[in-house]
Amino acid sequence: MIYIEEIAVIKKSAKGSGYDIIFNDGRIIWMTKARTIIALLVLIKYGEGSESDLAKGSSKILEIKQILHGKYPEKLFKDYYSDANKPFSELWNEEGFVWIRQPSGLRINRSQTYVLAQEDHDKLFLPVRKALRRSLLKDHLDIIQRLPNRCNLCGAKITRDCDIKTNSFSRDRLRRRIDHRIPVEKGGDSESEENFQLLCFYCNKSKWQICNICDQPHCEQCVLAFSERTTEVFPTGEDITDRMQSV
Repeated sequence: MIYIEEIAVIKKSAKGSGYDIIFNDGRIIWMTKARTIIALLVLIKYGEGSESDLAKGSSKILEIKQILHGKYPEKLFKDYYSDANKPFSELWNEEGFVWIRQPSGLRINRSQTYVLAQEDHDKLFLPVRKALRRSLLKDHLDIIQRLPNRCNLCGAKITRDCDIKTNSFSRDRLRRRIDHRIPVEKGGDSESEENFQLLCFYCNKSKWQICNICDQPHCEQCVLAFSERTTEVFPTGEDITDRMQSV
């Protein structure tokens, strides 16, 4: 069993990417993303967590910051996370900690609960396969410029965050997000133009939540990946024609 009080320092990784959580005994947990670190620290300290623990109004981030004061880079952790489920879900499908459980029906404030058992703490130090995402290169940005500025699911007109006013109505429908049709962690290609689509923030978040519970290798048959081919969400069998618009 480990405790966050035993952390010596959190710093940029010697691997060249990501971060190292270094404990007093010299053991290291390698993390690829800053936002997954805070989710993992919540699970280590409390045993379980959900998006409400990282959302606005939660005291847990502040408590962890106080415990680790001076041991991590400034601004590594936000005060809260707008898409607060993602840091937890990415522990499983991107950081590779597949022993972190998501018990069906176990929820905190109606949000999915994630559980890290004490007997699994030592597994965090084992080398695991990470689902590394490559940054968008110039060629990729050129591809994005050729795609229509509309959400490929709901048809909402979308744009860059910097072009949206703070008080704009329904901001999440305006915010443009670049999405891999087939997620990288499920074998999706970061090179092929055919694997990119543009979604609004709302649809992108909703797609992520479905992809996170789906263990089927049938992305090609799912509307969330290919709305041009089908109107059915594959893992649930739901037809979402009523929420789609022609673009």
